[in-house]
Amino acid sequence: MLRSLYGAIALSALAHSAQAQSLELSADVAFESRYVFRGVQLQEASIQPAVTLTYGNFYGGAWLALPIGDDDIPYGDELDIFAGYNTSINEIISFDIGLTYYTYPDAQSGFFDDSANTVEIFSGLSFDIPLSPTAYVYRDFMLDTTTVEGGASYSVPVAEKLSLDLGGSLGYVIPDGPGDYLYGLATADLSYAFSNNGSFYVGARYGGSDIPGGSIFDDTTPPTVTTEPSGFWFGLGFSASF
Repeated sequence: MLRSLYGAIALSALAHSAQAQSLELSADVAFESRYVFRGVQLQEASIQPAVTLTYGNFYGGAWLALPIGDDDIPYGDELDIFAGYNTSINEIISFDIGLTYYTYPDAQSGFFDDSANTVEIFSGLSFDIPLSPTAYVYRDFMLDTTTVEGGASYSVPVAEKLSLDLGGSLGYVIPDGPGDYLYGLATADLSYAFSNNGSFYVGARYGGSDIPGGSIFDDTTPPTVTTEPSGFWFGLGFSASF
């Protein structure tokens, strides 16, 4: 998922820890000129809607990546279903744990087709301090891969209801066999809050990996469909909560 849902949800637990339990709904619709996941480009331009339900410390939802126009990436559409639990350890630190089921409708023979789909568990910590750092570990049971990722973000007020939101992450993918690699992502979004519960953003991203042809650390090898360099791209989107 391009825009990290996990870190945002975990940090929100700090804000809501003292409130009574209630059902909350948030929805996002984004356009991204490239879909890059952990340093690897999976699609060209795509529409990426998402919905998240939160009740107390529990949450769940779905995220879609729908390519626009012709797309020669083998897996095509992607639907991710996730659920988790987060809780505040103290006033600064929150803990998050959950599971994501990655599905690829264009490549599967059924919803539980494990030849195309994959299951990943995750856990992480988020810190309500300057730069809002996060640290997560992911384990994919189908791909036999562990990923460690750290991130940070900072929002700069520009005008009333307008802010410049900066973010960055660095991760390391560790398969059980050979093929480990480093990846990174930097984002800059101009966000406008048109209400207490809704906002619009537009911005630029830069990401890649040290896979040969991965663009950030190594651009000397011609890319293939699985090592497409990410480089720069842009995105825009709308989010609302109810």
